[in-house]
Amino acid sequence: MSASSDVLIIGAGLAGLSAAYNLSKAGKTVQVVEARDRIGGRAWTDYSFGFPVELGCMAIHGYNQGNPVLGYAKTLGLETKLLPASPGTLFTKDGPLDADLTRRLHTNIFLAMSHMNKVTSEPLSDSSSAADILLSSSSPLYTGLSETEKEKATALARAAEIGWGISLEEASAHWSGWASGVAFAGSDGIVVGGYGKLVAALRAAAEETGKASFVLNAHVSKVDKTNDGRIQIHTSNGQVYNGRAALSTIPLGTLKKVTDDFFDPPLPARKSSVISRTAVGILEKLGLLYDSLWWDPTAGPFTILSEPGTFLAIPISSSPPCLHVLVPHGLTGLSADTIHNVLSQAIAPEKTVPKPIKAIASRWKDDELSFGATSSPVRVGEGRSPLDFAELARPVWGGLLGFAGEATELDHRGSVPGAILSGEREARRIEALLDWQYVV
Repeated sequence: MSASSDVLIIGAGLAGLSAAYNLSKAGKTVQVVEARDRIGGRAWTDYSFGFPVELGCMAIHGYNQGNPVLGYAKTLGLETKLLPASPGTLFTKDGPLDADLTRRLHTNIFLAMSHMNKVTSEPLSDSSSAADILLSSSSPLYTGLSETEKEKATALARAAEIGWGISLEEASAHWSGWASGVAFAGSDGIVVGGYGKLVAALRAAAEETGKASFVLNAHVSKVDKTNDGRIQIHTSNGQVYNGRAALSTIPLGTLKKVTDDFFDPPLPARKSSVISRTAVGILEKLGLLYDSLWWDPTAGPFTILSEPGTFLAIPISSSPPCLHVLVPHGLTGLSADTIHNVLSQAIAPEKTVPKPIKAIASRWKDDELSFGATSSPVRVGEGRSPLDFAELARPVWGGLLGFAGEATELDHRGSVPGAILSGEREARRIEALLDWQYVV
């Protein structure tokens, strides 16, 4: 049995790291228990190509709109960079679209999304999906288009599924755009060197306080509250950690899979019900490395339109050449070679294109420590709403067991800010709770 800590944190992803950083800075002793052999969770930067390739979260969305990553990066001495805005190029499987059709498609998708936001501001049935609005025959998406062009418009609309992780048919129309006025968006940037730099810096800063400890390869098997009101975390190798309070940052997909006796006392029925009905989206990342450049480096990013799913391929290096591919939920079963063939036929249909010399890919869908990429927007179905994310955040056991992670942030679910802000939120709450206990 380990020494007792003020706070036990399950998970060393960005939510757990944010909480550990803030709690240790506040003088609380923290023990972080992580099941992986690395920290970062779904913030995973691969350096095997000789430069960073993000296989998890990648951009700082809302770079000039207040994204909290910038504040952390500045405090921790990390460099960030604003990315140039680029409309990119639209392709079908047979090559690029002409400029006029590209312009009309972009205009129509803007009008269609605006129409959906207007329609969904009025009461809608819980069974109404985003597809019912966006893809209806009367949608502005199809204004002035031929039947062939309408197919391309549908495929472009499905680009939304890349970030959502679920289909337009699964996403609730009524709650679409729920957080659009507060979510960080508009401009994009990066942490120079990858999110792995931020992950490492947060851990180092927490450890430098002398208050935080980290243990890896520690699979939590049970969390319980003892008769004297303390929290115990048990791991599969027989280790037991004791604390005055605990914070679970277990991803939603994994939380769905835990056994009924994982938490003792059991979670309240309302919380368990929300965990069950809240969706996890699917998105994989693929890095393709080549020995020669075969695309126009000024034309990216490349959006490949197809009805089964729309790829987004981002050139992230010209020397050596590398494409970073976002693979949506409907196409995650495709091999790297198949995806390369689709990209090469679309981007350079008349060229002999070299095969990739190396490929790296995420497997979030099948990863038992995530079972998906991030929480998805609210799904179609009776009783579902954004308040489900607020319920996921509610502590139990008199506040002694808290919950953090992107899925617990009502306005920022599915994002890096959601993870970081949730860790901050719980750090403040737990700090105040422990200080109150000390006074009492």
